[in-house]
Amino acid sequence: MYFELTAPDRLSMERAYWDAQIMGLDPVAIAPLTFNIGTGSIEKVTRLREKHNLKLIHESDSEPTGYRRD
Repeated sequence: MYFELTAPDRLSMERAYWDAQIMGLDPVAIAPLTFNIGTGSIEKVTRLREKHNLKLIHESDSEPTGYRRD
Protein backbone atom coordinates (compact mmCIF):
# COMPACT_ATOMS: atom_id res chain seq x y z
CA MET A 1 0.00 0.00 0.00
CA TYR A 2 1.04 3.56 -0.67
CA PHE A 3 -0.08 6.40 1.59
CA GLU A 4 0.36 10.13 1.10
CA LEU A 5 -0.13 12.09 4.33
CA THR A 6 -0.18 15.76 5.24
CA ALA A 7 0.35 17.40 8.62
CA PRO A 8 -1.49 20.44 10.02
CA ASP A 9 1.77 22.21 10.96
CA ARG A 10 5.56 21.91 10.75
CA LEU A 11 6.01 20.48 14.26
CA SER A 12 3.48 17.71 13.61
CA MET A 13 5.20 16.96 10.32
CA GLU A 14 8.62 16.62 11.94
CA ARG A 15 7.32 14.42 14.77
CA ALA A 16 5.29 12.20 12.42
CA TYR A 17 8.24 11.87 10.02
CA TRP A 18 10.53 10.92 12.91
CA ASP A 19 8.05 8.37 14.28
CA ALA A 20 7.62 6.87 10.80
CA GLN A 21 11.39 6.45 10.55
CA ILE A 22 11.56 4.80 13.97
CA MET A 23 8.73 2.42 12.97
CA GLY A 24 10.70 1.41 9.88
CA LEU A 25 8.20 2.89 7.40
CA ASP A 26 10.82 4.80 5.35
CA PRO A 27 8.91 8.06 4.78
CA VAL A 28 9.77 10.33 1.85
CA ALA A 29 9.09 14.08 2.14
CA ILE A 30 7.44 15.44 -1.01
CA ALA A 31 6.31 18.90 0.16
CA PRO A 32 6.82 21.06 3.27
CA LEU A 33 3.95 19.39 5.17
CA THR A 34 3.46 16.24 3.10
CA PHE A 35 5.21 12.88 2.97
CA ASN A 36 4.53 9.42 1.64
CA ILE A 37 4.93 5.94 2.99
CA GLY A 38 4.94 2.67 1.12
CA THR A 39 4.03 -0.15 3.50
CA GLY A 40 1.78 -3.10 4.05
CA SER A 41 1.21 -2.17 7.69
CA ILE A 42 -2.05 -0.25 7.68
CA GLU A 43 -2.12 -0.45 11.49
CA LYS A 44 1.13 1.50 11.82
CA VAL A 45 -0.09 4.17 9.44
CA THR A 46 -3.39 4.45 11.32
CA ARG A 47 -1.57 4.90 14.65
CA LEU A 48 0.70 7.52 13.08
CA ARG A 49 -2.29 9.41 11.61
CA GLU A 50 -4.17 9.42 14.91
CA LYS A 51 -1.18 10.38 17.05
CA HIS A 52 -0.12 13.35 14.89
CA ASN A 53 -3.50 14.43 13.47
CA LEU A 54 -2.43 13.68 9.89
CA LYS A 55 -4.78 13.71 6.92
CA LEU A 56 -4.72 11.03 4.26
CA ILE A 57 -4.38 12.70 0.86
CA HIS A 58 -3.97 9.61 -1.30
CA GLU A 59 -4.03 5.84 -0.84
CA SER A 60 -3.36 3.23 -3.49
CA ASP A 61 -2.20 -0.34 -3.94
CA SER A 62 1.03 0.79 -5.59
CA GLU A 63 3.30 3.81 -5.67
CA PRO A 64 2.60 6.25 -8.52
CA THR A 65 5.42 6.25 -11.06
CA GLY A 66 4.42 9.14 -13.26
CA TYR A 67 3.94 6.78 -16.23
CA ARG A 68 0.77 7.42 -18.22
CA ARG A 69 -0.72 5.57 -21.14
CA ASP A 70 -1.89 7.95 -23.86
